[in-house]
Amino acid sequence: MFNQVNAYRQQCGFPAVQENTVLDQAAQAHSMWQGLNNTVADNETAGQQGFTGVTYLDRAAHFGFPSAADGAFAGGVSAAHWTAAALSETQYGQILAAQWFTGVYHAPIVLAPITKIGIGEYETSLNGFPAAWGSLTLADTSMQQLTTSGPLTFPCQGVTGLAPKAHTETPTPPNTSGPWGTPVVVMGNATDTLTLTSGTMTDPSGNVINLQLLYSANDPNKELQSYQAVAYPTTPLAENTTYTVNVSGTQNGTPFTKPPFTFTTGTINW
Repeated sequence: MFNQVNAYRQQCGFPAVQENTVLDQAAQAHSMWQGLNNTVADNETAGQQGFTGVTYLDRAAHFGFPSAADGAFAGGVSAAHWTAAALSETQYGQILAAQWFTGVYHAPIVLAPITKIGIGEYETSLNGFPAAWGSLTLADTSMQQLTTSGPLTFPCQGVTGLAPKAHTETPTPPNTSGPWGTPVVVMGNATDTLTLTSGTMTDPSGNVINLQLLYSANDPNKELQSYQAVAYPTTPLAENTTYTVNVSGTQNGTPFTKPPFTFTTGTINW
């Protein structure tokens, strides 16, 4: 998971993350809590098996990371995957990371301008099937500067192997009634305010897919921060296909248009 997250972040100009042993403990404890309680959730419930703190920051502080009183902040993502036959830890990690990068709300968290990360993975069984429960904790005491030349995107030019669809996410992304396609995350610095005004994907045959445009001001779920935006197809993309992306918006009221770029999907691996 760590290698995949870092590779994708660095490929598109996001700051590299450094694995933090304290945050590793917090993420591992949360993964175990999920497995013990057969649930996927960001917040834990006091009194349940394996409880170490309600929020990602609570759990990080429990294991010795600076607390909110010290100016620290934290976020994270969690997921689970079960199969008919057990997979290797690496395979589970790749699948969990793919789920996060196709999440309309999860991908912006994984790409946040934070440089300290913890990773957890706990394997058990669910209804008789092998299962892996994963979690990432991202925490820091200051946000990192991302860019001085307009917002960054993920994917960006040349990214390959992205899952062409997502299954479910909590909360459910707007205007979806089933699986959706690979999202494009647009992100500025933490002090920025972004909006999106247009976004399309074009397949190799020239078919244009209009994208759902989501940013803080129009997000009905109130999950996105002001410096985050996402443009996503509301239906799945095709496997092993190259798409051209066009996206425009405003950054602090000033219009921007990202140069067109291409990315290529891989196969569905869950």
